[in-house]
Amino acid sequence: MAPKKTNIKIKRSKFNLYNKKKSKARRALKIIITVIVVCGLGVLGYGLGKPLIKYFQDKNSSQPESEASALLSSIIKSGNTVSTIVSSTDASSSEDNTSKPEPAPQAPKIYYLSDNAASSEANLTAALSDAKKSGCSVVAVTLKDTSGYLLYKSSIASVKDTEVTAGTLSASQISAAISKEGLTPAARINTLMDKTAPAHMKGGFKFTESQGGYSWHDNKPENGGKMWLSPFSDKTVKYIGDISEELSKAGFKHIICANTRFPGFHTVDVSTYLTHLPLNDRAKRSEALWNVLKSAKSGAEKNGAKLIIEVSASSIMAVNRSCSDAEFISDKDKLNGFSIIVNYDITKSAVSQTPTSSSTSSRTSSSATQQAPITSTVSVTANAASGTTSSANNSTTTSGSTSGGSNGSAANSPDFTATPGAVVKTVPKGTTEYEMAKNFAAAAKSAFGSASFSVRLPQTLTGTSRQDVIKALSEANVAMIQ
Repeated sequence: MAPKKTNIKIKRSKFNLYNKKKSKARRALKIIITVIVVCGLGVLGYGLGKPLIKYFQDKNSSQPESEASALLSSIIKSGNTVSTIVSSTDASSSEDNTSKPEPAPQAPKIYYLSDNAASSEANLTAALSDAKKSGCSVVAVTLKDTSGYLLYKSSIASVKDTEVTAGTLSASQISAAISKEGLTPAARINTLMDKTAPAHMKGGFKFTESQGGYSWHDNKPENGGKMWLSPFSDKTVKYIGDISEELSKAGFKHIICANTRFPGFHTVDVSTYLTHLPLNDRAKRSEALWNVLKSAKSGAEKNGAKLIIEVSASSIMAVNRSCSDAEFISDKDKLNGFSIIVNYDITKSAVSQTPTSSSTSSRTSSSATQQAPITSTVSVTANAASGTTSSANNSTTTSGSTSGGSNGSAANSPDFTATPGAVVKTVPKGTTEYEMAKNFAAAAKSAFGSASFSVRLPQTLTGTSRQDVIKALSEANVAMIQ
């Protein structure tokens, strides 16, 4: 039997020497073509991009680059991008480092006429002649003095044809005379410091009916005691609003409210005779003062006039602002919408002239104290920073008192019994006019918050002292009325 035939299997490989050589050639060709295409696109992009950018820049030379143009430019000039940004930043930093502080804002210049300027046509004409020479744009004339007399012919029913109306010219005549000279008329009124009107319009402090209902005086009448208008009285609030409305209707563009404050009270007054009034409640006292100011503001705005509140620098610096013309500023939120003028009365030159007296003699208040010019240099000894006060000069603390102020945090309850009718006189910490003005500026900004205020420098502040104060207030960016 023949042997079985076995099939032989041959393995066939797909490897082809010629195919291998062909594949390498193709790959090399593809790479070359790709490089050529990329280079061509780059050249084409640069060639088209540069003219396009120039076109857009020429077309919009007065406008910022469009986003597309800016992006294209940044791609083409990417090599210079970083250096350009750094240069710009350095230039900006250089400008910031060399920039000078902004000069202090200047408030409109206000020329204050003397208190008797409106007493006659001749006096007013002479006073306005001096006002024109001053270069001021606004002229303020006092039309309600610290005694309560209205220095013009008023038509307010409660005081018409009484001794309160002491003027010979009408409010319109006074306003027209000021406007005729190309000046803006402003009327200044002393709101609550008033010994005359309470007897006629029944808006003063009074003892209770059970005690006879007598009018309260800040001292015995034989010792110069006077009545005051009470901010707790609705009649007082309306009266001040009526005056403001009457004056704005007559053509006055600004109504300046001064001496919106409480008098000092004797301890026995608060504890016995005036217990029906919240004299020991700081919040209610402040609210009562604000009611007066809001009424005046409303009356002014009825005829397009603006209200300005006048306060003294020494009152702002006082440890205890009670019984001062700055007591109302304890509530900063209510200051918005009001303009404020601060009379700078804390000059260093008068410190050595401070009189000395005991707490007993300081209780006597004279009309001369109330009639003192608001721009005069005052005598001062108190140091607000240390919390010490002089009983002879401070209307908010009695001898030996350590009461906390409305701007302080003392644990003791406030003392509202002091020298009746006296004006607070306090100086800020400092040994020079410059240092005092610097400290005052900081205290005023803290007190007023975001409310706008200007500082009125007195004419009695002259020479180097005046220049030092101006320098300090300018550096603090405080507006001044010089």
